[in-house]
Amino acid sequence: MTYNVATMKKTATLSREAEIERYKALKKTQKLSRVFAMPELANPSELLTKAEIDFFLQNGFLIKKGRLPADETGVAVKRIWQHLVKAIPTKTGARMTLDDPESWLNPQWETQPPHPQSGPFQGRQPIEHYGRIVKLHDLGNADYLLDLFANNKSVRAIAQRMLGASLKPSVHTRGVYLLFPTKSADDPDGERRITGSALGPHSDQVCQQLNACAYLEDVSARNGGFTVYPGSHKIMFGAHQFESNWSPLPTYYDAIEEIVASIEPLELTAAKGSVIFWHGRLLHSVGIHTGASLRWALFGDFTQDRETLNEDEHRALDQYEWFKDAHLFRHDHEVTSDMWRNWVIG
Repeated sequence: MTYNVATMKKTATLSREAEIERYKALKKTQKLSRVFAMPELANPSELLTKAEIDFFLQNGFLIKKGRLPADETGVAVKRIWQHLVKAIPTKTGARMTLDDPESWLNPQWETQPPHPQSGPFQGRQPIEHYGRIVKLHDLGNADYLLDLFANNKSVRAIAQRMLGASLKPSVHTRGVYLLFPTKSADDPDGERRITGSALGPHSDQVCQQLNACAYLEDVSARNGGFTVYPGSHKIMFGAHQFESNWSPLPTYYDAIEEIVASIEPLELTAAKGSVIFWHGRLLHSVGIHTGASLRWALFGDFTQDRETLNEDEHRALDQYEWFKDAHLFRHDHEVTSDMWRNWVIG
């Protein structure tokens, strides 16, 4: 079925202000996440075992260890850091260094400019920073990160095993998302932040089929591990009109509230080089970070190679997420009871 722009505009049921207020109320009821490490389901002789497939179908995510080559990952981290310290000035002029953890604490960046209202980066900054969170979208088309991650044969083979051989070529990652350690004078041990309200459950917009997150360094407990709501993909799938395109129904926010009330979120820990694959409708959040380490994560998107809407049609839908390989399909399938009918894995 054609993805009808005019119809999709009518699915917006809340104003931006009402959406923010409902979201604030939701966070107050949020459960605390539980730290989770992937059980041993892999077999080196198989790309994906039946146990891994069953785990993904049931929970909506899967962690594959050792997907990225260690030496290339280490080189990438150094290059990313060099870019970061040049691209984002600090208010004090203090220089952070990669080998000095004390210099990472409580970063004080210069004020971020407003989102561009036109041009190639309309709607989102190439670099976003909100205190402890830094998103380097501008590195999304860096060849060394594409080679390391989105075009990595091992990573791409898993995406093809799930979605089919005909994937859209990867020309972007979302870029590198870092979480910096923070402490405050009245909260020296981080206790105030170890509450469920520190989480921000959400699902992503544009076209979301299969997403991936690569850890560029080890991520241990309470150091900002990517956090997911297992099984929530089944509920959120039914809260959209179309299978893959952003097409929320009036029940969308009710579905989120149902998930927050009933599902315990999992904070995913894993070693450097691990890749987390998750279904595009899975509810997720930035993780709770009360440790002393930097959380390094590289995000990407995989979709089937199908005709997509042009830039003007995306703007008509207030979709400006240029940093994702996840453009809206021109023809998408309406949701049925079978959420896997267009996936190979199903």
